Amino acid sequence: MDQAQCRRLFDLPAEAGAPRRVPNAVAAELEHALTAHRQTLLAEMTARDGRSFDVEMDKLDRWAEDRRDSLKAELADMDEALKEAKKQARFAPTLPEKLERQRAARKLEEKREEAWRAYDEASRDIDRQKDELLDEIGRRLEQSVEQTPLFTMRWRIT
Repeated sequence: MDQAQCRRLFDLPAEAGAPRRVPNAVAAELEHALTAHRQTLLAEMTARDGRSFDVEMDKLDRWAEDRRDSLKAELADMDEALKEAKKQARFAPTLPEKLERQRAARKLEEKREEAWRAYDEASRDIDRQKDELLDEIGRRLEQSVEQTPLFTMRWRIT
């Protein structure tokens, strides 16, 4: 019987009787059916978790790529500004102007170094988030199924 048929049995009038022993052949058949059903449920859960994992990893990868691209663009802009500042320092007409422009270039170098550190930290943060997601999925895969017999039904059609 399928699950829907089993559920409909609960709608029928019935009476409780003395506990009965399930014949070994029937018990073995029931155990086989339960094992198959349990494996089907576990396979469905694994497939669902796999899809969820793929979606989460895709989102995380897209976010990581956007974050890295943004930081790289910022670094490229800083490199261009630094190159321009050094060029202006070289072509400054007087020594005080050269000194002032060199200091400005040095400040830009410090900002660029800070941006590189931020890029490295963001990359480590992305890797940590990926590791956390992998750990969470690993914990989900450690599923266990418990089975507790509640009652045995026997029916007679009259």
